[in-house]
Amino acid sequence: MKKCQTLSALMAAFVFMTTAIILAHDVAHRGTVVAVEAARLQVKTVDAKTKKEDTQWYTVGPKTRTKRADKVVPYAEAKIATGERVVLLVNHAGEAKMLITEIRLAALGN
Repeated sequence: MKKCQTLSALMAAFVFMTTAIILAHDVAHRGTVVAVEAARLQVKTVDAKTKKEDTQWYTVGPKTRTKRADKVVPYAEAKIATGERVVLLVNHAGEAKMLITEIRLAALGN
């Protein structure tokens, strides 16, 4: 009986930990910048399976990390332009809806 209780407790802990890991997972969104504001980005994406286009606003938070090529830069200094290709890592499970955890941009041309 004690063995069964221990096994049940271990299984419950495993399910809890697995759920927490899944909920904390960021989702990558690839697209083209449509609009840039101080606290959000509008990006047009295309669904790989359906080929349907979607334009969505994403929230830029104080902890959002912005990378231009391999260099981390402040969001305000990233010089994000409309029409530019972008990859966003988004936390859908966070308190803020569509919160960007990381913005990845290509190097600026010289």
